[in-house]
Amino acid sequence: MPKFELRQIHLEGLDRYYLPLPKLTAGQLSDLGSRLSGAGLSVRTAGGGRLHAGDGPRGIVVAGSGLAWSGSELLDALAPAVPDLLAHRRARVSSNPYYAAKRVEGGFEVQFFPRMEGLRLWTALRTAGECGLTPDEKAVASRLLLAADGKIECVTDYPTDDGSLLRVGRRQYFRSLIPPEELVDRLRTTSSASSRNCYLPSSSVLRLRARALPSSPGSEELGEWCFLEFPPKSL
Repeated sequence: MPKFELRQIHLEGLDRYYLPLPKLTAGQLSDLGSRLSGAGLSVRTAGGGRLHAGDGPRGIVVAGSGLAWSGSELLDALAPAVPDLLAHRRARVSSNPYYAAKRVEGGFEVQFFPRMEGLRLWTALRTAGECGLTPDEKAVASRLLLAADGKIECVTDYPTDDGSLLRVGRRQYFRSLIPPEELVDRLRTTSSASSRNCYLPSSSVLRLRARALPSSPGSEELGEWCFLEFPPKSL
């Protein structure tokens, strides 16, 4: 079972620090706000399940989707709160999904909703040689990917027979077509990296040739990375 671990990511190109967190319930966000307020920060809530602490560009934003960011380092402010967050009970919700899928000719088009590995931060992550995919996101993606038939288009940091060069900043990547098993085995996360890594494309959209998609792992299977219990998903 994946376990939650603190790993702060500093993206120099954006002058911001990011800290992946568990997918948070309303109760966890409320308790976190109280803790930050008790530490002397001004706290307010905003739309979309976000918590703002402090004033100005160096303030902290925490999203219920499981990500905090700031112009200053985050560990001093947020690390002490993590044990209390992990002690919460799980809550059933109908929003904040890991992905959405629609049937298309020959299979499915899957749109993932990762904390960091999407259009907004993808280029900055690749430029810095970092990865923001969390273990729970990989667990969900892996179950879907392994149901696919045939090669899947992704991004690799190693050349492949079907690959084309993709330069991001000073780093070299490849648009590649690789088998599902290879993609799952080498799909990099915040806590795992090897000499040959795969990444979701910048759009976080994959076309999968499959007759059906399996259900996502339950929140219990995702361990301390997800406190949300999702209702059954219909495709």
